[in-house]
Amino acid sequence: MHIKHLGFKAAVAFLFAILLATYGFYWLSISQLNYYVVSLVRVSNHLKNGETLHSAIHDMILEARDYYQSGRDPAFLARYEYQTNKAEGALRRLQRHVVQMEPGPKREAAQEITQGMARSFEKFRHGLDLLMGGERGQEPRRLHEAMEIFNSLFQKYYMRLHNHHAHLQEEASVAAARTWRTTTIVFIIQLVLAGVAGLLVILYLDRVVLKVFLFTERMAYQDKLTGLFNRAALAKFAESRDAAGGQERRRYSLIMLDIDFFKQFNDTHGHQAGDKLLADLAALMSAQVRGPDRVVRYGGEEFLVELPETGPRDGAQVAEKLRAAIGQNQFVLPGGEAAPRVTVSLGVAAYPDDGDSFKEIVKKADERLYQAKSAGRNRLCADTRIGL
Repeated sequence: MHIKHLGFKAAVAFLFAILLATYGFYWLSISQLNYYVVSLVRVSNHLKNGETLHSAIHDMILEARDYYQSGRDPAFLARYEYQTNKAEGALRRLQRHVVQMEPGPKREAAQEITQGMARSFEKFRHGLDLLMGGERGQEPRRLHEAMEIFNSLFQKYYMRLHNHHAHLQEEASVAAARTWRTTTIVFIIQLVLAGVAGLLVILYLDRVVLKVFLFTERMAYQDKLTGLFNRAALAKFAESRDAAGGQERRRYSLIMLDIDFFKQFNDTHGHQAGDKLLADLAALMSAQVRGPDRVVRYGGEEFLVELPETGPRDGAQVAEKLRAAIGQNQFVLPGGEAAPRVTVSLGVAAYPDDGDSFKEIVKKADERLYQAKSAGRNRLCADTRIGL
């Protein structure tokens, strides 16, 4: 009996040690997952700052152009200065993020991109500052040079920054998956050694670890304000589209949509009203498209709609449907009162009619969006060959 009693104690002690060891391992796994979540949040914030810089620089060009065309109206100068400060703030945050990164190749790559963006921005701003400062006779050239720098910055640095973010997010996802696999192996070993402890581990995985993974996925691919897909999800869509080869690459259309005069709406009614408008418009757009269609918040007040199995003509018809639905909808302010009429400008492009890659289709849709805005807003611009 003494031996049996001692054996029982040893068995209980062994099971307890196994439980402590596995719980310690799970705690370590959760800590690692938390680190991945924090990393993804930082990457998302960095991406948001990049989008803010891109949007502010673009608005600087628009304000400078309007300032010149209006005969140097001081109102456009004030808006130009606001966008300049906004761009500088975003650039500082991008640089601060790089400083906080761990030393290594990733930091060096991010630093190279950020420094390149800073140099391009200084050159971009110098030319526009001369125009806004009263320089005469060189306005068209300054605007043209600014647009060229803007396009170069987008292609040379902004897309690299976006790809850098996507790479970091992919690394975090792979590391999280690796942690998951290791945790599963330990769980199986524990289940073999101690059935009771194994049951507790199953509950632990089901209620904690899986929820953390789902939360991580939502954080990575969903826009917090609108509930739509975000730019990280769009990168996945693009990768999936471009990865298919031959006949597997089916046609699709993209719609780029931008809210007209959204900055003025924000300035007049406040950012809370602007956020509500973005969320309400996102819900309206989602209700107007098909189930397989994907609506993405591209950045700020700009959205992208992906239409699978849709040619350029049908894509333009969907864009017109969205434009009409938004223009006819009565949006409301946070206090419940009616908001001013909201209109949007849209650009439509299709694969393979407008390019050979997802990136080229996005670029063409974006170009047509700006054509729609330049033509007076509240309209869409599509391929003129479809005869709409």
